[in-house]
Amino acid sequence: MRVATTALSMVSVLGMLTVQTPAQEERAVDHFSGVGVRAMGMGGAYLGVADDFSAIHWNPAGLAQMTQREVYLGAQRNGYDSEATQRGIRARSDLANTRFSSFGFVFPFPVHRGSLVLAAGFNRVKEFDSIVRIGGFNAADSLQQDNTFSHEGGLEMKTFAAAVDVSPTVSLGLALNLISGDNENIQEFLLEDKKDLYLEKRWTARQSFTDEYDNSFNAKFGLLVRTPREDSQFRFGLTVATGPTHEVDYRFKGISDVTAYNLIEYDNGTVCRDSFGTDEDDVCTSVEVKTTQGRYKVSLPLEFGIGGSARPSPDLLVAASVHFSEWSQSEYTGSDINDLRANASFENQYRDVARYHFGVEYQVPQIALDLRAGFYTDPLPFVGPRDPDLATDPITNPLVVAKQDRRFMTLGAGLLLDTAVRADVALTRGTFDVTEGPLAENNTVNRAVLGINYRF
Repeated sequence: MRVATTALSMVSVLGMLTVQTPAQEERAVDHFSGVGVRAMGMGGAYLGVADDFSAIHWNPAGLAQMTQREVYLGAQRNGYDSEATQRGIRARSDLANTRFSSFGFVFPFPVHRGSLVLAAGFNRVKEFDSIVRIGGFNAADSLQQDNTFSHEGGLEMKTFAAAVDVSPTVSLGLALNLISGDNENIQEFLLEDKKDLYLEKRWTARQSFTDEYDNSFNAKFGLLVRTPREDSQFRFGLTVATGPTHEVDYRFKGISDVTAYNLIEYDNGTVCRDSFGTDEDDVCTSVEVKTTQGRYKVSLPLEFGIGGSARPSPDLLVAASVHFSEWSQSEYTGSDINDLRANASFENQYRDVARYHFGVEYQVPQIALDLRAGFYTDPLPFVGPRDPDLATDPITNPLVVAKQDRRFMTLGAGLLLDTAVRADVALTRGTFDVTEGPLAENNTVNRAVLGINYRF
């Protein structure tokens, strides 16, 4: 006999929703995606190079090396692939976006001695794009589960920067940044009757968070020490960036009762959606869609960087850098009255991490072509558990364990099209594996960046 009720299946969705609501990682933390095509072709090892427009991000002191005006334009394509395994069931998912990533100009002022350079522009500095799909058969109610969690968005930075030579070998720089952006998080839970036990054949619960990051301010100070400009075989850089305080406006939209559904499909073709309340054949019930709005603040810590570069030969450039952030020192400075977003314990759920970058560039003799390669690490700072108010449990509230932390390989090339225009391309591929209790994720990130550089 087929069961004419969803009572058994409600338990499954109730569990998923109650777990997911407090499981909101702070998106403003981490999510490094890089700036500049040449820089990312060299694995982001650019703090001790910084001799084009992207210096406003990596090391503003590097702008003092520039003697020509420059206009820069860049675009980026991001691809995110995930394979999740839970209790022996695998599910694949993918997400891709193409976005405008950079625009700006550099203007060196003629001075009697040394250098004075101003720059301004726009860079997309963080990408939030990610997706994971979790599936499996629940023997308790004989229903197939298929759950998807996705993020789309990022942070953009508007910058004004200046650099000066304070001696023939030492430059100082300052970048002032306004940071803003958005993030859309959609969570969808699907249950399907595969054994024809119920009158209903499919249940869907869907909820979303939309976050708007208002303009926040930070500054980056840079130092670059180099051998004289005419023969800069060695360069060494230091940076310190202040942590911005993001004011986040969020909106939650979802069903008001976690035992209800946005969409129910029946074997007889009847469909119930949202709050239509058709009550057709006494099998549809009214579902209220709730929208909740709120606002909170999150203050991020200082970031420190150190790096250098060298030219072993006129055609070869090698570089390395390290960037350190004490993410555990982040804090919420406002209140989230609904306790939907500002509920992380940074001291307990996040770790301090360092990114390591290595890169090389080879100038092909007799051809206006540069070939680049690089590698960088980008450890995950979030270690959980998801609910900081509950004891750690390997099943209900597990830690997030990086079986393989994020590692990225990069390739790039730059071609001088004429005496003033250069085209650059960079490809980045990274992988990482994490486990969270019975859930194991294998993730791959692919990025392609294209830039046009005009100097005159």
